[in-house]
Amino acid sequence: MSTYTVIGGGIAGASIAYHLAKTGNSVTVFDRSDNGQATSASAGIICPWVSQRRNKKWYKLVQEGARYYPDFIQELEEVTGQSTGYKRNGAICLFKDERIQQLAYERISAKQDDSPEMGAVRKLTDAEVKEMHPHLTNNYPAVFVEGGGQISGDQLLTALKEGIHTHGGKWIQQNADPEKCEGTIIYAAGAWAGEYSNKPNVRHQKAELLHLELQAEDGHTPSPVVMGLGPMYIVETGSNHYAIGTTHEDTDEFSITPSKENQDYLHGEAKRYFPLADISDQFMAVGLRPFTRDSLPYIGWTEDHIFSVNGLGSSGLTAGPVIGREVAAYLTGKETVLNLDDYAYI
Repeated sequence: MSTYTVIGGGIAGASIAYHLAKTGNSVTVFDRSDNGQATSASAGIICPWVSQRRNKKWYKLVQEGARYYPDFIQELEEVTGQSTGYKRNGAICLFKDERIQQLAYERISAKQDDSPEMGAVRKLTDAEVKEMHPHLTNNYPAVFVEGGGQISGDQLLTALKEGIHTHGGKWIQQNADPEKCEGTIIYAAGAWAGEYSNKPNVRHQKAELLHLELQAEDGHTPSPVVMGLGPMYIVETGSNHYAIGTTHEDTDEFSITPSKENQDYLHGEAKRYFPLADISDQFMAVGLRPFTRDSLPYIGWTEDHIFSVNGLGSSGLTAGPVIGREVAAYLTGKETVLNLDDYAYI
């Protein structure tokens, strides 16, 4: 048995702690519950196969993350008896015209051989869009990815905390003093990493999501996530309740005060995708997303006894669970699926 101290209780830190604790190691997590933690504010879409990013190392990470999700969630929910909010209702991807729809269909379908977990991929008719998502506009050609899903960041963190406790770990809600931490330190402080170390260099973006309610009849089946035009996405958070986002603002500040300008912008986007519904704004969620070099997560040693994980950006909830599995295996001398040297570029 080895001793580990995890600083930072977002998805990366919590998942690493859980995977280390369940294999019998002594684990203590220090987390301040800072407002603006990216995990809690995220929409939680699990659908990496539709991304157009060409960074192969990043794609390997999120691809393996999506592959791991069903087994990971089943295990965690059985161990803790808690729901994580994980749903696999598929993803509707919208495009501005039929030519781009066809290109996207071909691009996404080409990934199926290496990612059978993504399920079926098919182009949708206008009627099929309405059947799957009655409130959603059918003004845009669509592609459906069967394996797309979503997770509640807050519910997942709650379950991971319970799992850590179940396996004998500790979760302390206070600031950590690295000089007094025991064993190997795993530093996963997200946007706040610069307080203790400048390795790796971490910058952050302020991201805002609008939570809203549609004034419509209840009773429809849970809807797929929606990947809209550009960076826009929509997730169902309850009956006739949705979150739409996101905005991206590079910043050196840690303010989580939402912007009225961004709220108005997102409300306008909601009307674009729900043109026939009366929309009532509920609240704005704000998160601070950490990024590292080339927007590729850093996973590796930065000091002799400090192992850092940071820069998950907008893919934190997709990659976080599998990072926990892989880091726990690496630190305890077991075989990993991913080559973590790909992410240790210091």
